[in-house]
Amino acid sequence: AATAVAAAVALLALIRRRRHLHRRPLIDADLDGTWPLPLAQPEAVGLSTQRLSEISRWSDGWVGSGKLPGLFTAIARRGKLVYAHSSGSADVASGSPLTQHTLVRLYSLTKPLVSVCAMVLYEKGLFQLDEPVSHHLPSFANARVLLASGEIVPAEREVTVHHLLTHTAGLTYGDSDTAVDEAYKAAGCGWDAPHHLSLSDFVDRIGRLPLAFHPGESWRYSYATDVLGRLLEVISGLPLDRLMDETLFSPL
Repeated sequence: AATAVAAAVALLALIRRRRHLHRRPLIDADLDGTWPLPLAQPEAVGLSTQRLSEISRWSDGWVGSGKLPGLFTAIARRGKLVYAHSSGSADVASGSPLTQHTLVRLYSLTKPLVSVCAMVLYEKGLFQLDEPVSHHLPSFANARVLLASGEIVPAEREVTVHHLLTHTAGLTYGDSDTAVDEAYKAAGCGWDAPHHLSLSDFVDRIGRLPLAFHPGESWRYSYATDVLGRLLEVISGLPLDRLMDETLFSPL
């Protein structure tokens, strides 16, 4: 009987503990309380404390395996911060912890900005998502695809604005060892091309190169957003930096 009572007490304590966990946000105890958003329990915004806890295990695993020196994850929904977890360090040499105050370099954030700018122009009726890019960028007319066999065939369809927005245009970055990537490098359109070519010249060269696959048939991270940026310049008649300033930054 004493054993049964002890088991019941332990079970009750576990239930109370779980209930308590579900009443607070999943924020690491060693992270200070300075946050840009109000805190909330995951369930208050339709998320699961138990499922979010799995992210911590995943994050710690990446750092523990040595694949990443540090990883910080924060999740917010409906304007409330519900999860924040830090794994590893911000600096391997010093071992300084990675926190919400650590300054990090973020890559590829021009992509969402250019894409939002594109959607603003789309809402104004300046182009259609299924519109061929070649209507505004002639070098993309008569696109060709370089197959794995080495054969070059006509593309089954034209590259559209939608393909650019979704990285399904058949473009690449010229940073691998495939035949298409080698063609990019030979044309001066490799990884460092944007640093020594104007956007206009760069995109014109890309349009004349073969595609890695037929538009819409696969996905590949690529210079698609660079092409989209040039497309916006042609459609708007403004340089991309000025267009983004007038469309996004100044209004904000």
